Amino acid sequence: MDNELNLSGTITKVERQKKSKERYNLFIDEQFACSVHEDILIKYRLVKGTMINLKEMNEIAEAEDKQRAYLDAVRLLASRLRTQHELTIRLKQKGYEAPLISNTIERLKREQYLDDQLFADQLTKQRINSQKKGRNWVKQELKQKGLNPEQITQAIDQIDEDAEYRSAFDLGSRKYHSEANKDIQKAKRKTMMFLQRRGYSLGIISRVMKAISSPEDFEDEQMIETEFDE
Repeated sequence: MDNELNLSGTITKVERQKKSKERYNLFIDEQFACSVHEDILIKYRLVKGTMINLKEMNEIAEAEDKQRAYLDAVRLLASRLRTQHELTIRLKQKGYEAPLISNTIERLKREQYLDDQLFADQLTKQRINSQKKGRNWVKQELKQKGLNPEQITQAIDQIDEDAEYRSAFDLGSRKYHSEANKDIQKAKRKTMMFLQRRGYSLGIISRVMKAISSPEDFEDEQMIETEFDE
């Protein structure tokens, strides 16, 4: 909170802040005591004439801290979806302690603002369908975002392998044909490495190379395996 709550007495004034319309300044016995969010104001019925003791003030302070952390978390999620792990890191950077962060995370999960499995599923679909990344890329990204193995597996299992192949074929075909007029073998290598960097599996890459290469210029499947073994 803005100030340590060490006052008790009678609320003599409640004043809305000019720059932050959802926050109110409380005055106890004509002295400024603290500022609170309007949700806290309503919850504790903090109106002029209310008698308040030290225990109640400390309870209000705790509630205000929870509300502040919650609102910061909601703003972070509004800017972009995040995993529980990512949100925890950002709240730590803002100076919140672990118990308060844990309380905030649990509230967000109850209110369905935070759902790691849904996040994993949506990100996987976006990467595979819109950005044309392979499943290996997606696995690594989900791991970096702090998702657990079960969540990652569930998201990856939903990938349509045919759709993944079509994306790889589209990318691989364009890459191969942009290079093939120079040197066929180099074009193959560049295409394979290009697809590997985008996270496609050896199996997908093998299918793509067979499809875009003519029989006479495609030596055999061993070429692909050799390239990745080196």
